[in-house]
Parts: sequence; C-alpha cells; structure tokens
Amino acid sequence: MSESRWYLGFGASTELYELNNQFHQAVQDGCSDKERADRLYKLLSQFIDECLDQYFLDPVDRVKLNKVGHKIVSGGVSAMKKTLHVTFKQILKKLSKEDIDIIANYISNLLMPLRESSSYPTYVAVGISDDLRARLGRAVHQGKENGPDEATAKEYADALCELVDVAIECYMGKPLDMVGLGKIMRKITIVAIDTVRGAAQAVIRKVIPSMSEKEILKFFEFSESILYPHPDLAQAQTA
Repeated sequence: MSESRWYLGFGASTELYELNNQFHQAVQDGCSDKERADRLYKLLSQFIDECLDQYFLDPVDRVKLNKVGHKIVSGGVSAMKKTLHVTFKQILKKLSKEDIDIIANYISNLLMPLRESSSYPTYVAVGISDDLRARLGRAVHQGKENGPDEATAKEYADALCELVDVAIECYMGKPLDMVGLGKIMRKITIVAIDTVRGAAQAVIRKVIPSMSEKEILKFFEFSESILYPHPDLAQAQTA
C-alpha cells in the first residue's frame, strides 16, 4: 500500500506525548503486568479525550456555535468518552502484556512530526485518500465561492462523516483488530465502536444544517486546518 499524501491530524498535547514515552520507558524498565495495563489505560484515555476534544469541542469553541448546536455536540462527546473509557477498561483486563504492547506501539506510530511546531511536540495523524481530501476541499471551495447552500452543506456533511469513519477505524478499529480478543469482548468492542460512530455522525448531520452562514464558513476553516499534506508534498508545493 502506497504512503498517504494527506493526513487527518492534530497537535498532540505535551501530556499525551509524555504518557506515551513513559509507557515505553516503564516497559523497558521491566514494569509489572498490572502497571503495564494501568499505564496503557491512562495513555488510551488521554488519547481518546484529545481526539474527541480536537475534532468536536475545539471547532465548537472556534465558531462560537449556537446554543442548540453546542448542546448537541457537548452531550454527544460526553457520551462517546464514557462509552470508550468503560469499554477500554474492560478490554485491558483481558489482554496479555504482548497485546497491550501491540496497542501501545500502534498509538506510538500515530505520533508523527508533520510539521515543525513550537506548540506541539508531535501530531496525531492518520492517512486519508486523495479522493476524500478532494471532496472536502471541493465542498469548502463551493461554500466559500457561492455560499453554503443546502446541497453544499450536505456534500460537506457526507465528507465529514466519511472522515469520522476513517478516524474511528484507525484510532480504534485497527489496534483492536491486532489483538486476540475473545468473542464476548470482541462483541462489546464492536458495539462500542458502532455506538461512537453513530453518535459522531448524528452530531455532524444535526449540527451542520443548524449552522448560520457565518458559523459554517468558520467551520470550513477548521476542517481545512486539520488536514495536512505529507511533509514531502508540502515541501514540493512551497518549492
């Protein structure tokens, strides 16, 4: 599979960066299995919270979303966090230390130096297709040029929902597919991921149509700000 030309990403906090480093250092130092699981839970919890905050709560604050939209988003994010925290706590009790290391290494590989930054030590990033990047860009361009009419808002919401699918699969689905979950835990995981996916898409489809023109134009700016070209592509564009 060829390397992605575009990434969905956000700046990882110093806390997330340090929790990741501390986990791997503890493993090297020969920590107990319990400490290994506890440290991964802290890392996963921080990882989940930052993903949801960056992709949902941060744009709400940026665009100063109306009260109805703000309530929908904040309620949806709270429910998603609770679902994922409970699910991962259950899963980690059942995993071997080898499986725990697989998940931790996967998260570590999502931390990339997409660009030089004085604010963030690294970025959490997953690859997206050129087609999805083009569709998002087209909806944003049309909305800015002609105004965000109903058709443009729908195209934009559809693309955002697909972006959510990519993020959920990469942030949750793939790492859990790598480990040996039993039938019951696998079922719990699938239900949790589907619940989060449904909640995230419901938030998007409810909130985008409720936005004023000013709000959606600001949201266009946000969605463009979380899409990054591969560093080699970025250099070629500025050369």
